[in-house]
Amino acid sequence: MFFCKKGSGDTAELERQNKVLQTALEFYANVESWESGHKYTDADDATIFTDGSESAATVDKGSCAFKALKACKS
Repeated sequence: MFFCKKGSGDTAELERQNKVLQTALEFYANVESWESGHKYTDADDATIFTDGSESAATVDKGSCAFKALKACKS
């Protein structure tokens, strides 16, 4: 997907857009963005893998992707 006008030949702009979109993709591709809570040990020394909190990607609700697309269209 390219946002530059066809035939503009603006390689620098395409590279900038590529970096913006790559950053958003890396956020969603990162497993830690989808993990809920964090690993900890409770009072009985049992390992707990979540504290019931939402994942960063769930909280984001696509905001990172929206910002990346908006930045590339401007």
